Amino acid sequence: MIKFKSTYMAIALGVILSSCAYNLDDANPPRPLDGPAGSAATPTGDTFTATDTGDDTWTYVHKGGVITFNIDIVDAPGLISAIDVTLANSAQPEDLGTVVTSLGTAEGNSAGTVSVTYTAGNEAGDEEITIVVSDGQDPAKLLTFTYPTIRIADTDCFTDQLLIGFYDTVTDGHDGLSGLDFTGLASTVEIYMRGDNHPGKYRFSDGSFGLYVEQGFGGNFIHVYMCDNQVLDADEEFAGNYTGTITADGVLTITWSNTFGDSGVTVMTPQ
Repeated sequence: MIKFKSTYMAIALGVILSSCAYNLDDANPPRPLDGPAGSAATPTGDTFTATDTGDDTWTYVHKGGVITFNIDIVDAPGLISAIDVTLANSAQPEDLGTVVTSLGTAEGNSAGTVSVTYTAGNEAGDEEITIVVSDGQDPAKLLTFTYPTIRIADTDCFTDQLLIGFYDTVTDGHDGLSGLDFTGLASTVEIYMRGDNHPGKYRFSDGSFGLYVEQGFGGNFIHVYMCDNQVLDADEEFAGNYTGTITADGVLTITWSNTFGDSGVTVMTPQ
């Protein structure tokens, strides 16, 4: 009888110990590993960054333009598992662009590069892009990047380079007020970026390049339209008579005239 009872007691004790071990495993799962760490590279593609006249900095892209966002993962003990993108805009309920994601060399690894390719739609507006990279832990640990607003421009053509800044100008031309020709008229003109969705439209602090001041008037702010390496036109009294070229060094040569009988050829050199 004693032996018989001992056997049952041993079995019962084994069940109890087994149950205890099982419950302890449930109550004490493996400790989560640290989350992923990494950094975002500057976006590349059909884009440039500019500060407008209101001191707001924008990343511009033309309609249909493509931007690539690369994120370099330097350490992910839980191994990279997924990438998600959220788009947000105030122009319309639908997203302004579309995205394609790739885990790239980081998929299932503790390091590598993930990427997001953004293609702008056909509506001008501002879109915010948030990218979330997650690892394979349960629950997953996240690495989040929120980029500066992407501004889809209302033009299909930008200048080849950013032209914001001050320029030394020299003009040879004709003074419609005095009726005399002139040479070597020197001035300083600032080029701004307008605070709207049109990076092909710049603002000049004086469209006459100092001639109006010589005539006893003030300089006239005008909008100037450019595309690639070309000056296309301007507004105000210069409309239809403002054309030129832009060199790789950012030097503008503009041939212009206005409704007052003034005309000139101006070379603008960045300071």
